[in-house]
Amino acid sequence: MAGVWYYMEASTQVDEMSVRIYSDPAAENILASIESGDFASFTRNMDSAMKAAYTKAQFNEIKDTLHAKVGNYEGKTFTKAERSGEYIIAYYNANYSNETSGVIVKVVFTVNSSNPAQVSGLWFSSPKLES
Repeated sequence: MAGVWYYMEASTQVDEMSVRIYSDPAAENILASIESGDFASFTRNMDSAMKAAYTKAQFNEIKDTLHAKVGNYEGKTFTKAERSGEYIIAYYNANYSNETSGVIVKVVFTVNSSNPAQVSGLWFSSPKLES
């Protein structure tokens, strides 16, 4: 339990408006790319580790799972952003046609002065996705 508590204390708030300058377009690109099946666009804002982790087959699996379980992507709403160590985490509530409670989308960014913000993590969560 101490590790969880320490992690929570280590997370710090960030200037959400500054984060949204890069996170909103990157998140929209990811979600729209999944919806349209555009793998090249999906990986556009990802760091090299994320690009290496996602194959076209894995992308298609994500796309097919989202379509089968939650339906079609209809839009997103920013909910919050936080810092955890060297990462900035942006949270969105994405609307899908078959998931009334929405899908929580967590997009993790690596941000440093030598590179533009790059996606280094991506998670989807909803009641239908977890069933």
